Amino acid sequence: MRKRIASARGDLTGDGAAETLILSGEQSAGSAYWQNIELTVTDGRTGRTVRVPLAHDEGYDPQLVLGSMTARDRADVLIALETGSSGAIGLYSVIAYQNGAYQTVFDSEQYARQMRYRVRYLDQYAVRADSDYLAQLYDENGRLKREQEGFVDPVSLLYPADVNRDGLLELVAWQRISGLYHADALGDFIGTLAWNGRAFALTTQTVGILGYSIPAEKS
Repeated sequence: MRKRIASARGDLTGDGAAETLILSGEQSAGSAYWQNIELTVTDGRTGRTVRVPLAHDEGYDPQLVLGSMTARDRADVLIALETGSSGAIGLYSVIAYQNGAYQTVFDSEQYARQMRYRVRYLDQYAVRADSDYLAQLYDENGRLKREQEGFVDPVSLLYPADVNRDGLLELVAWQRISGLYHADALGDFIGTLAWNGRAFALTTQTVGILGYSIPAEKS
């Protein structure tokens, strides 16, 4: 049985009339997992309803967010889903009204495939951890026993924010950097993407490091 997940109203076409959006899906009894998720948009001026194809149509905790990401005179649609994976991976897509039709202009999985990283451990790399963990990687002199690489997850968090205060929302995407496994988190790549008239392009990227200051030893 199809259920309504969320609804919203906003001018997606820029004609001054607000569209009505309904996000719906199906759930098995006792399950929090949504399947066959659909988005329908009813035009505020004509009353015509269309079903908009989604890049991702199943997951946990579906969310529908409107905001001006590609143009100041109209709203775009951000749809967020959780995969439930151990790495807390999310699925995010942005839908915009382009050339007379609703199109997916951003897909977090496609973005993650384009952003390729290599995470390497180096000699003398300072890590505060238990000795069993360090013994897997380093000898007693701090040298790596063997070449060891970490990995970077797909997007775990994405949210719209007007970073440069120009009236348009950028997309801020977080990708977790891990060592041997997900519990061995090292930090995050934090990328900001802005609409350039054709697509969302990376404008800045920083690295957030997990850690804390270590008090200086008393002499």
